[in-house]
Amino acid sequence: MEDAKLYARCTYMLQTTMFFLDVKMNFDDISREICFGFKFLKAGSFDLRYTLPGYPSCILESDRDVKLMFRSLVECKVSSVDILARDCGGSSTVTSGGTSLFDDGSLYLSTASKNDSIDENEYLGCFRPEAAKSYLSNEWHGYISYVGQKFEGGVLEFRDKLCKFAIESGFMFAYKRNCPSRVIAHCSKRHCDGCQWFVRALKNNVNGFFYIKELNNIHTCKGVLRQQKSQLLGSHIVKSVISDELKSNPGVKPKEIISRFKNSFGLDVSYKIAWYGRELARKSLHGDDGDSYSQLAWYQSAVLSTNPGSYCILESNPLTNRFERFFICFAGCIEGFKSCIPLLFVDAAHLKSKFKGYMLCATGKNGNQEFFPFAFAVVDSENDANWNWFFSHLYNILLPQGRTVTFVTDRHVGLLNAVAKHFPDSPHSYCYYHLRENVRGLYRKQSQSYFIDKIIDEFMKVAYAPTERSYYYNLANLEKEGGVPIKNFLEKLPLDKWCNAFFKGNRYGEMANSIAESFNSWTKELRELPIFEMLDGIRVKIMENMATRRIACERWTTILCPHMEDVLKKTMDIGRHWSVSMSTPTVYEVHAQKSVAVDLENMTCSCRQWQIHSFPCAHAFAAIQKVGIEPVYTYIEWFYSCSSYKESYAHGINPIPTIEKFYEDSSSIGAVVKPPLTKRPSGRPKTVRMKAAAEGGKRRPMKCGRCGVVGRHNKITCTAPI
Repeated sequence: MEDAKLYARCTYMLQTTMFFLDVKMNFDDISREICFGFKFLKAGSFDLRYTLPGYPSCILESDRDVKLMFRSLVECKVSSVDILARDCGGSSTVTSGGTSLFDDGSLYLSTASKNDSIDENEYLGCFRPEAAKSYLSNEWHGYISYVGQKFEGGVLEFRDKLCKFAIESGFMFAYKRNCPSRVIAHCSKRHCDGCQWFVRALKNNVNGFFYIKELNNIHTCKGVLRQQKSQLLGSHIVKSVISDELKSNPGVKPKEIISRFKNSFGLDVSYKIAWYGRELARKSLHGDDGDSYSQLAWYQSAVLSTNPGSYCILESNPLTNRFERFFICFAGCIEGFKSCIPLLFVDAAHLKSKFKGYMLCATGKNGNQEFFPFAFAVVDSENDANWNWFFSHLYNILLPQGRTVTFVTDRHVGLLNAVAKHFPDSPHSYCYYHLRENVRGLYRKQSQSYFIDKIIDEFMKVAYAPTERSYYYNLANLEKEGGVPIKNFLEKLPLDKWCNAFFKGNRYGEMANSIAESFNSWTKELRELPIFEMLDGIRVKIMENMATRRIACERWTTILCPHMEDVLKKTMDIGRHWSVSMSTPTVYEVHAQKSVAVDLENMTCSCRQWQIHSFPCAHAFAAIQKVGIEPVYTYIEWFYSCSSYKESYAHGINPIPTIEKFYEDSSSIGAVVKPPLTKRPSGRPKTVRMKAAAEGGKRRPMKCGRCGVVGRHNKITCTAPI
């Protein structure tokens, strides 16, 4: 056998290194090769055993043992050998073949004689024990290994790794000395069992690193066994483990952290520790909520310099420098909105960070029926002053575009006043969903759900009625069913704000404020972050969203956006069997189940669906095809086309690097903005909006305390015989 073909596989703590063997090597040479493969091992700190066919645990402690090993390899005609390295006096680990070597030398599987042994697990069937899982915490066992070990993170890194090492090794320790420059720890059983485990680490004053100066890594106490639960597994350990994950998943929940520790580390973590660990990780990653406000002045300057043409306003109290309001609309959004549907959905959402507040948002809609983030602001409350301030900036942005924009909102008083003040000539639509829930609230004391559903159904017919005649017909039925409550409610609603039959302008078939709700849901997790991280996080999401859609639309081959192209095909198929009669070159009568008149020049149909949706109805397409002169696309709004969509995302948003923020001269950006003064409410912080009574939230069923029956009575009104 040639010497060059001999090699060894050495395993230590589930890690394996391989090296070539030479018959001229002695014991020290092999030890050096092992130490070269495992940088944290020092010569003399470990024992060696090797395996041969039929001899599972051969001692390897001297030059004589090395010579015998080479002789045995030649006799057995094998070219490799498995060597097991273990701490002096410590327990063994797993060999490279995946089998355990115990202190009594009982190894049932060697490197070359697997056929000579019997694995009883093969005959147990469904009773076969599951294979051991390799946990991510296995590497913690090597965190405290040898004298001279370096910890570049200083005392914090040393403490963190010391705790992880103790958790994985299965023992508790106590600090004898614990300060920023020196840490001395010993086994907690030092006094009761006389355990000699001990570590001393000092800080190097030159580089600030921590180094282990003394280490006795052998336990002489009883019961050193890794457990699923450990008192050392606190919130700081959770923080160090999930910090990287939190960057990509800021909304990770404590239950998800508990599950990850169980599945990936084999450790049990309580909900409280998981929650506090997440909060520590957030603070470490994003900084303190209060300090985040001091970065807003820099961020405003950075937005205006990196994204020229953007609209960014920061307001603070001139006397106290405390934050008041922040408005932002990126240049890419301003330019892109010019090619979107002239429609803005306005709403407010709660902020869930330490200082609370509201985020006011105006969201558009592109030609493919997707939401288009336009502008948003952070304010302290949803009141008249803040809504007026928000719409004043929207006016400054939209005025140069020269388009009539339709607004869809809820009925908040401050919002209604602001729209009327700054956009008196713009169509304004109330959200149908909110109106429907208001109607439901009128009858919340009614126990018959079928009655409420009937009222809602009649109200829907009134709201969607396309003509005045159909409106009054359905209104009579609604008032007949709903009585006085619905009459009083409708008297307070302007007809031109919610009814299709009376709406002035175009709302492009939109009846609800769902687009704004989509944006709120899209930013839900970010609204839990400090204000600076939230604002920049939203910018990054918008930037990525615009880039993704810009790339996607390059592959489109249709004239209209894919969604509208599908609508076009389905609508045209509806009237393929209808006959069409000409009245004038532009006016036609379409004979469907009920005949209608279509005016191609004015783009109207007597069914009014063309006017309501600003998209030709089936009757219109039948008339257009009857003419056969101009293509159907001539009668479709430009912002539904692919070219318009591409222009919406042609500009994009530029990155805002923070690499030089540290060197920014604070005097150049004015006074430091302080956080607002807020009072923390009592109780646990709310993260989910409280639903109104009319929104149909889940109710706890009423159970009688006398008869125990679930129903609509209690023990006072109970008449059941006992």
